Amino acid sequence: GFMFQWAFAAAASTIVSGAVAERCQFSAYLAYTAALTAVIYPVVVNWGWSAHGWLSPWTGEKPYLGANGMIDFAGSGIVHMTGGVAALVGAIFLGPRTGRFSPSGETVDMPGHSSVLVALGTFILWFGWYGFNPVSTLAFEYMETAARVAVTTTLGAAAGGVTTLSIHYFLTKSLDVGPMCNGILAGLVSVTGNCVVVEPWAAALIGLIGGCIYYGSKPPLQK
Repeated sequence: GFMFQWAFAAAASTIVSGAVAERCQFSAYLAYTAALTAVIYPVVVNWGWSAHGWLSPWTGEKPYLGANGMIDFAGSGIVHMTGGVAALVGAIFLGPRTGRFSPSGETVDMPGHSSVLVALGTFILWFGWYGFNPVSTLAFEYMETAARVAVTTTLGAAAGGVTTLSIHYFLTKSLDVGPMCNGILAGLVSVTGNCVVVEPWAAALIGLIGGCIYYGSKPPLQK
């Protein structure tokens, strides 16, 4: 219904805030949000979830892409990738934060001021994901499917966090809650689109791959 899509549109717009926080005027962020939720997001939703979308598996006949079409159950691409691309564009336009690079061009680490708040925010998001994914079944009669989705969501998130923490420890010989929390979010995003159609072991593998992609893509983006 409307409220469900409103929440998804809001989620896509809030992703942008994490990339541009404290670096753009509030009015600019409001304009950015209005454009994203009123113009860009509805078009992407029409492509992927409507009965007429060229990516949609629910066209009423053979999907335009063939096979089963693009199955994005709860928005890995439609919500999170849309918001992520918009966030990347915003970050490119704004440029790096002041002090992000040394005079010689080397990246300066800028850790958050509170690991406790980072962990708390991550677990709040993780809890909220059980509204994002299982509730995307949209009806009580699909409660068994929703329970399965909750399991695959949990496994994807856990695998993403453990994988990222393991890679970080292997490379730096230190344990850090920050990369682990980001790995959890990477696992959640990775499993959101496919959580209804994969086996539990596959959900864990998808979370593992998502954690690896996150950790491997961070250095190039910082440069």
